[in-house]
Amino acid sequence: MKYFLILLLFPFSLLAQNNKVVNPVYSNAYQRLINADTNTVTIPKSNLHRTLHVKSIFTTDTRFRKVSGHNNELLLRPSYKRELLISGSYAATFALKTISQLPSLQADFVQGRSLQGALSWQGAETNELFSYGPSRHTLEYDGLPYLYDGNGKLVPAGSGNGHHPTAYTNNIFRTGTLFSQSFNLKAVLLENQINAREFNINLGQTSERTFIHYNNNHTKNLDASLGARIKWLHLVGKYSYSQDQFSNTNRNGFLNKVYQQSVLTPISFDNGQGYTLGNGQRSYSKQADNPDFLLRDNDNNFNATRQQVSLLMERNIYKRVKYVITQSFDNKRENSHEGYKPGTADFPDGKPLYRSKEDKLYQLKGEVTGDVSYRKRLWSGAFTANYIFTEAHSGIVYQPAYGNYLYQRSAHEIGVNYRNILNSRRWSAEFMLGNKSYVSNTAAANNYFQPAIDIAATYLSPTGWSLKFRSSYVQANTELPVNNSLAYVNLLRYSTTEAGHYFPTQEVSSFDHLSPVRHRDWSSSISGSYKSLLNFSARAFIRKIEQDLFPVYENQELVLKNIGDYRTNGIDLELQLLDIANSNSDITTMHVLGFFAYKNKVTEAYGGANGIPLAGFRDVHTTLVKGQPLGVITGSTWERDVAGNKVIGPDGFPLVAKDPTIIGNPNPDFVMKLTNMVRWKRLTLEAALEWKNGGERWNGTQAVLDYYGRSQTSAEGRTITNYIFPGVQMNGAPNNTPVDFYNPKLPIENNRWVRYGYSGVAADYIERADWLRLNTLKLSYQQPFRHIIQKLTLSAYINNVMLWTPYNGVDPEQLLFDQANSTGLDFFNLPATKTYGFNVTLQF
Repeated sequence: MKYFLILLLFPFSLLAQNNKVVNPVYSNAYQRLINADTNTVTIPKSNLHRTLHVKSIFTTDTRFRKVSGHNNELLLRPSYKRELLISGSYAATFALKTISQLPSLQADFVQGRSLQGALSWQGAETNELFSYGPSRHTLEYDGLPYLYDGNGKLVPAGSGNGHHPTAYTNNIFRTGTLFSQSFNLKAVLLENQINAREFNINLGQTSERTFIHYNNNHTKNLDASLGARIKWLHLVGKYSYSQDQFSNTNRNGFLNKVYQQSVLTPISFDNGQGYTLGNGQRSYSKQADNPDFLLRDNDNNFNATRQQVSLLMERNIYKRVKYVITQSFDNKRENSHEGYKPGTADFPDGKPLYRSKEDKLYQLKGEVTGDVSYRKRLWSGAFTANYIFTEAHSGIVYQPAYGNYLYQRSAHEIGVNYRNILNSRRWSAEFMLGNKSYVSNTAAANNYFQPAIDIAATYLSPTGWSLKFRSSYVQANTELPVNNSLAYVNLLRYSTTEAGHYFPTQEVSSFDHLSPVRHRDWSSSISGSYKSLLNFSARAFIRKIEQDLFPVYENQELVLKNIGDYRTNGIDLELQLLDIANSNSDITTMHVLGFFAYKNKVTEAYGGANGIPLAGFRDVHTTLVKGQPLGVITGSTWERDVAGNKVIGPDGFPLVAKDPTIIGNPNPDFVMKLTNMVRWKRLTLEAALEWKNGGERWNGTQAVLDYYGRSQTSAEGRTITNYIFPGVQMNGAPNNTPVDFYNPKLPIENNRWVRYGYSGVAADYIERADWLRLNTLKLSYQQPFRHIIQKLTLSAYINNVMLWTPYNGVDPEQLLFDQANSTGLDFFNLPATKTYGFNVTLQF
């Protein structure tokens, strides 16, 4: 009964007058946080008979979910003001992909070689690999007694089955297609203007018919998260799932080999309707493969699934301190068949390979941040302390029994930093001092002192200018992740001639007892802006890497070692020009110009007097050499005298040096990028241009095409006679011996290209790899709505629009077998693609 009376009296007590005033003082943000759960108005029982005025933090239209009495007090709890917000988007993309630049192939000379002093056509039944036969046009008019029947066989001219050779392209490429779609849905429940509950889900899938025949890729992904705020505690749980399925993996360079076999096929042979040899496939030679045979029904596949769960807990302590704790578990499984079926030229009996890999990662992250008040208007401070624990497991199994590998690492990272901030009317300054510690069970030594310093100052001009100066120094120690497969280094055990037998089945033996890689980074920058029209920044940096880790071979075992130190100096400049539309114009423009340049140098190479190979082949590779830029190209070169002249042998051809040497530097002099945007009403046009100046590349593809007589270069040069190579003879006299590049009266091994072997003299195939590239053209249209659909965006784009380069191979940005550290090496690298796409996005 007493609670009923209190409830009746309560509305009158709020409107009454009394000398007791309740007037709490809170900030707006703090007030919203506490309104829902902790706001109470207490009225002593002894005063209930008196007129009472309460100056409340509640508004007059506030509703209450609870009114109760306890310990002689009246408790009032407001009801939640709830609002559900739902938003989302759907996007779909359709794209066509065509190949870009390819090396030049000859379409004139047929399969064969010189025999008995004359050019002779050698068909598929002879297993001939070379295309140094006669011209197909010469065959047509010379009335030879045998003609080609289209299946790699020679038949009598009078049989009625023969016809003159056709130049077959044997192209493995097609127009690729890609279709992808994604759906995102987000729901937020607001309680008293605070995110009380959050839900987000994202679904996506991609189906790709790649630009290589019989090769398709599919991906799927799901991401979901659920968040809740319970009083002062914020919880967020996330789950992610992804799946990748490929027809073929290129881990062993399989797709590069398919491409190689297609371009080496003589123009007089049709791979689609070719002659069936005894090895079970239609090919122009038992020592070569039909690309379709490699691609079709090979039982190859790649499947990877990844699942990740995480839980984030965030809580405010008092008013200025907050901590965040995140736990996550990540599991990834890969299964792949990447072998060769019986009948393959390099593996006549077949070579099956099943590889399975499982990675498990548990991570605990904790962070505490807080603001420090000096009770002074100008000064403020902030501190951060974090701790990261990582437990990683990775296991790799090869079948047949090439080896099983299991790696494990437990690592602890602790970081603290403190930042002081000084603010005045026009000036502000910051100073940060921090330190990190790193402890790991695989590191040879623990690292407790890794300091970091950051100093910055900002000036705001009354005329609209602003300038900011910053300088920082950071030390950090890292280790190679144990889930990174390093089997690609197996390629260094093979010469270019043996590349067809490349099989990456050996992993590093261990990640244990190694010194972490030490990073020392210093940078200074100045940036500024003028109103909303101009932004600029300039940064100079010095980066020093010590004790870098890399796998090397020792006693037929692949082991990780600390191989050396190197230093990089560079600058990074950017200028932005903005033209904001005004009332007199509907056009808005933006232009961003960037300039980046660096120079690096190896300061130490541990135990590698002649350099340490990084990637590539045994006879041509990128290298770490003391005193040289990182990743210089090492390979065979010409014999030269002290004056630098080529030494010419008795037969009139240049001699090859006994030892390999540095022949090229793939590092560019600078890279410039220009991005432009023009917006007119609802239309937006964007374009991105890139210029890379400098850098060299070894064109091993050209070398092999020359060797087999499939290149346009060999077609144009084989008729050269009485050529005198510039240089000196072995006795020092000027060379005066004339030579023919291809004399049919001599064995094929004596011609200009075959005499130097499968990949020729590497130095002869070093080319400049500059480029000017129009990366992107994109036209977009946006249409806003006022109903369920809020905005529709339509976009049409072209990626890799145009490329100008002096390089004669495929796009010089492509990597060797998709391997790390292989910049500057081209050995049948897959061509880049030009993409024509259309995208639709709906936002609701």
